[in-house]
Amino acid sequence: MRLNKFLSTHGVASRRKADELITNGQVSVNGSVVKTLGTVIDPDKDRIAVNGKPIAQKMSTVVYLLNKPKGVVTTADDPEGRKTVLDFVPQSPRVFPCGRLDFDTMGLVILTNDGNLCYQLTHPKFEHQKEYIVEGTTKTPKAAFAKLEQGQLTLKDGPVSIDELELLKMGKGKLTFRIIIHEGRNRLVRRICAAVGIEVTKLTRIRVGQYHLGELAPGEYNVVNG
Repeated sequence: MRLNKFLSTHGVASRRKADELITNGQVSVNGSVVKTLGTVIDPDKDRIAVNGKPIAQKMSTVVYLLNKPKGVVTTADDPEGRKTVLDFVPQSPRVFPCGRLDFDTMGLVILTNDGNLCYQLTHPKFEHQKEYIVEGTTKTPKAAFAKLEQGQLTLKDGPVSIDELELLKMGKGKLTFRIIIHEGRNRLVRRICAAVGIEVTKLTRIRVGQYHLGELAPGEYNVVNG
């Protein structure tokens, strides 16, 4: 296993940050400092330490389901000093968010120290479904929803399919619906809505794959088994 992947899967840092730790001489293997990127180690035999602190070979996996409030960034740290999803979960063991959720979108974010789980949840080839509740405004709610019901739209970056759609409420100039997609393109639900003339006023992600938001209030989290 590459050293940076070991550090990432053990919740020490992202792979990019792990590379920085390595090149800065902060990582040792079997007592010797290693500065070479791409170094391969045996995770079952080699002793890894960061700043002199040993990293346990056997990692205790944690998975948090967080209801991200609106106005919180889905990163480990933010240069602008805004609140991040890590501010809402325990600081130890170190975890990282699996994928991203827009600054203005609330709902389910999965945080873990299990790199393999994160890979499974975020890589496009696994096609994990993502479920959202959308509230929006439009001059023609019936016509806009009818376009969504067709199940496929073409955006600037290509066609997109809607896996499932359910109308929850429709009124004059307003509508609320549930939508399920399996792609992870940037701001995809908002762009789908914009394509049919819906301005999103509230967007909440309620499921990713097998993980459900449940009854969590904004800012609350649950601990689950990976």
